[in-house]
Amino acid sequence: MGSLPPPSGIQTIDISPLITDNDPVARKATIDQLIAAVHVQGACGIVGHGVSLERLREAFDWSRKFFDLTPEEKAKANHPKGIVPHRGYSGIGREKCLIYTEEELKNMSGELAADFKKPLDFKEHYDIGSDGERVHYNLWIDEHALPGFRTWAQSFYWQMEELSKVVLEAMLDGLEIDEEAKKHILKVHTGHQNGLRLMHYPSAHESTIDRSSLTWCPTHTDFTTYTLLMQDENQGLEIEDRLNPGTFLQATTEIEDRMYLTMGDFGEIWSNGFLPASKHRVIIPRASDGSEVTPKRYSMPYFITPRHDGICGPQDTGKCGTLPSGKYKTGTIQEHIEFRMKYQY
Repeated sequence: MGSLPPPSGIQTIDISPLITDNDPVARKATIDQLIAAVHVQGACGIVGHGVSLERLREAFDWSRKFFDLTPEEKAKANHPKGIVPHRGYSGIGREKCLIYTEEELKNMSGELAADFKKPLDFKEHYDIGSDGERVHYNLWIDEHALPGFRTWAQSFYWQMEELSKVVLEAMLDGLEIDEEAKKHILKVHTGHQNGLRLMHYPSAHESTIDRSSLTWCPTHTDFTTYTLLMQDENQGLEIEDRLNPGTFLQATTEIEDRMYLTMGDFGEIWSNGFLPASKHRVIIPRASDGSEVTPKRYSMPYFITPRHDGICGPQDTGKCGTLPSGKYKTGTIQEHIEFRMKYQY
């Protein structure tokens, strides 16, 4: 009897045994499911993560309140020109969220060319980190503009960090790498370099949209170890089907408390490609009721990022060692982030 084909589509995994169950058998079975799903698609949905539906709804309420502020209030926390600190408010068109090859970057000088053809973003967002981070320090709006916002943001940030550490440890266990490598990877994930991003994709009239040159967010990978994404009820996120490259699968919204886990560049490098980085995009969908105005959308990615002075290189033990060596370079986290962000702001 031959082996079964890999599962198609984006799998949804109940990770509650990682959160509440001390049964090692249940834990291993859950980890095996998680690793198998991400190995195939670079992504999966997760439920049973311990963040209550009420807490998620509260988070989206705060996000909507933030984006409802006047442009003048939001601009008081503007993201600076350049990449440090990677915090604060970015208005529509401010960030260019794109994938560049080394060859493309070599051919660029200073600014994007006037005839640059990659689709550009149509979104606004606000980047939040740890108040204990000194390089990528937070840029806050005035407290009187939205009382309680900063307190909520830091509380939710650290709740997501607790979840992210559980998931990271589970993936490292599932990769079966040696203990010293596992300790190193956990050590460079302090939580202070992570990022919580509030995102608003505005509605627009159909007559103003050229979908060949404008998206809510074009195809990209994240320069993270991995990302946990929360989204509202409006469709838009699509994840590339790695079994059919160039085609995309909808990250559907019918399960309100489902998060999507997408692997990032560092996760792919550390795992020697066993957990590949997810290419994903956010398209501008047409209105489901047939109207000429597209729906607005809110989402919140939580980016799990290592210390910038950490070393990232492919592992050669456990499942990582089952793939050929030589594809990935070893370097600092900072080098890769600077490479990816060169033309982003």
